[in-house]
Amino acid sequence: MDVTKTYVTIFLVAILTISVLIQIQQYDRCIGPCLRFYGNHQCYKNCRKANYDGGQCDFVKKGEKLPECCCYYNKN
Repeated sequence: MDVTKTYVTIFLVAILTISVLIQIQQYDRCIGPCLRFYGNHQCYKNCRKANYDGGQCDFVKKGEKLPECCCYYNKN
């Protein structure tokens, strides 16, 4: 009984981890830095002009001083 309980627990933790990772937005391409006054709205508009579904400013690499404007396609 203890072995079965352990396997079920491991299985449920694995499923939960996978479902959380799927929800994280994956960017298809970062097109440049977002300036302080730039904001998500301008980044979103620039990504839409480049035929992406959307975009937002985000720190993709650790230690960056300015966030990148990263575009994405909706996978749905």
